[in-house]
Amino acid sequence: MPDESTFYEKVDELLQDEEHDADQLVVIAYRELLKSLDQQIEVIEEQVNISPTCFKGCAFCCYFPIIVTKLEAKVILSHINSLPAEDRKSVLAHLNQYFLEHENKMNEVCSLDFHEDPDFKKKYITQQLPCPMLNTKTNTCVAYKARPTPCRTYLNYGSPQVCANNLVPKEPFSYEFLHEYYFQAFNELIQVLLSNGEEINTINYPDDLFEYDYLPNHLKRELEDQSH
Repeated sequence: MPDESTFYEKVDELLQDEEHDADQLVVIAYRELLKSLDQQIEVIEEQVNISPTCFKGCAFCCYFPIIVTKLEAKVILSHINSLPAEDRKSVLAHLNQYFLEHENKMNEVCSLDFHEDPDFKKKYITQQLPCPMLNTKTNTCVAYKARPTPCRTYLNYGSPQVCANNLVPKEPFSYEFLHEYYFQAFNELIQVLLSNGEEINTINYPDDLFEYDYLPNHLKRELEDQSH
């Protein structure tokens, strides 16, 4: 079973940070709690003696619908904005070009009702809209350290060929149950910061925690807001 305490221990550790302001700490906490999630997956893999067959350059799952909260999208963009100048410029240029190139396809698939349409996932994948953070020339993520939980919790332990041969393969395994541990701990950290009188200017709490949408939609809107 996952060790929920590791997430809250990380929160306690992060709250001792006196070097960063609240907005910076939220971004750091996002990354650090995701590392805790990754570590929990590694513990489970060690316990059952399995290793994922996923590898750098394999990007079939990067065409899946990724649904996140507005909070996560904002923190991903904050992470990108915290990168060294040249890296930040490159990633933002990549994202802006993505939204220009894929506007029509985005309008089509990112309007699918993921609450009510039982076939939304297959419909989305069939259109082969890449993730905004996927560099399709190298098949690598331009913001790998900040990728959200759906990207981290979906792993294949069989032949990589099953992902190549099937739009929605049945063989890969999802650790999506770990999202709750990570997200509750992240929420607690934000609550503590606010209760201590800290100002967090980059997020609208608690509304941003409950506004779910496709990652491309959220990132596009956040980039547009940032440019105004």
